[in-house]
Amino acid sequence: MANESYEYLYKKYAQHAEDTTSSIQYLNAYLHKATAANDRIKRSIALNYLSYYTDDRERQFDLVNQSLTESNSVDSLYSIAAYNRLGLYYQNAYDYENALQQYLKVLRLSKKKNDKDYEIIGLNNIADIKKDIGNYKEALILYKTCLDLEQKRKFPNSSVIVQISLNLSESYRNEKKYDSASYYYDLVIDKIYKDHTYALSVAMINEGVNLFYKKNIDKAYSFLQKGASLANLTSQYDLKYYIIAQFYLGKISLISNEKDDTGYFLKVDSLLTKTDLILPEVRDAYVSLIKDYKASNNYKEHLSTINKLIRFDSITNARKIHTTNTLNSEFDTPELVKSKELLIQKLKNKNQSLSTKVLSLLILFVIITFLFFLQIRKHKIYRERFDTIIAALNEKPTKSSKESASLKTSSQSLNIDPDVVAVILDKLLVFESKNGFLKSTITISSLARKLSTNTKYLSKIINTYKGKTFIHYINDLRIEYILNELKVNPTLHRYTILGVAKEASFNSAESFTAAFKKKTGITPSYYIKNLKKSA
Repeated sequence: MANESYEYLYKKYAQHAEDTTSSIQYLNAYLHKATAANDRIKRSIALNYLSYYTDDRERQFDLVNQSLTESNSVDSLYSIAAYNRLGLYYQNAYDYENALQQYLKVLRLSKKKNDKDYEIIGLNNIADIKKDIGNYKEALILYKTCLDLEQKRKFPNSSVIVQISLNLSESYRNEKKYDSASYYYDLVIDKIYKDHTYALSVAMINEGVNLFYKKNIDKAYSFLQKGASLANLTSQYDLKYYIIAQFYLGKISLISNEKDDTGYFLKVDSLLTKTDLILPEVRDAYVSLIKDYKASNNYKEHLSTINKLIRFDSITNARKIHTTNTLNSEFDTPELVKSKELLIQKLKNKNQSLSTKVLSLLILFVIITFLFFLQIRKHKIYRERFDTIIAALNEKPTKSSKESASLKTSSQSLNIDPDVVAVILDKLLVFESKNGFLKSTITISSLARKLSTNTKYLSKIINTYKGKTFIHYINDLRIEYILNELKVNPTLHRYTILGVAKEASFNSAESFTAAFKKKTGITPSYYIKNLKKSA
């Protein structure tokens, strides 16, 4: 590969950009070729692109700085891409001040070089920062400038126009200018359906929220549902809007008195808990959950959710510390970044209470170590149980509708007419096939009424033919259901244990875990972890 041209290697990299292994291979070949030829500009290009293919933030930073060293040694005009990458590095860490400093360099150099691509990129990235910190009016000005620059180009990039228009729509919505928001959605939705379907999920979710505020509730619900169904949950960008969709679906359910709002809000909590995302827009999900737990006297969850809301607010405030009033001034003035040292000091101060937590951390370390060795000891038997469960699910056994007819001999000992027993057993099969056990309010009395029998008969038949009490019968059905759902629906892997418990109609994580372990011999968390490994 060393004998191939730079053009060939870059072309092959671009063709395999989504394939991490192949991309790194071609970029390393590009880098080695540039190193051998002492071509510092091409070394800079390779190092910059390689920084996108590592999750290690320290490694990212080193690669970008190496890229800058190489390009700046020749001419800073070759450093535009690296400065932009460094800006993204800081922005992803919510260090908006340092990110802004890099984007200002991108703007100055791109104007000097007359590079319209990076001039638009720099403006758009600064607008994104303003949007993230809630300065929607200033974001709108910048997005409009970006859109105008792109539309005036000889060959406008439709992908760029789509993205900027969606940003304009979202910013107008946050400014409560809903007709303007819909205008920019309508401007590009046909292009999205035709050539940019990857943006359809975000577009529909944003417009769904916009329709919610325009009081078009039915249409909003439809847009949010469709947008959420199209979201790529492996993408942090799509996941953000998926969470927003769940929040507004919960709000719609709440105002419609459908009593399903808690489920949507629990999904919001579950997904936020598993990521580092903090979305101020969905804060009221926690407020609503707190009200529900208070009304139901669920003290434990009430207290837990209050703590989550405190953490949510704390992180929101901490991330906005990374901004200063310079972001409210002209974005292309060098004075914008003079307060950087003060912000860096504030960031350092967030660790000042670490010494007071040392004892707690030591205790936690001991507990984790003990659990680790305990897990190793139990791993073999747990793995065997997991494999047995998966094998049983893969066999997909069917239940015979003739089950009741083959058990008439046993029915005689119950002093119940065998035909009655057969009818009830058949009805139980229907009840199981339609997942009737997922109704959270199910009791033996309500099921007996549904099956047109009495609780005494139903209890005897379940005890005899199912070999368990009514409560264990229902719990086992729910566990069998969620075992399969977790296997076929990877989205559930992102839920907390409480979220999964709710999907299986258990009222608490504790009762769900106990029933799960009684049925399978392993815990839900172990089952989910190994499903992820097997995927």
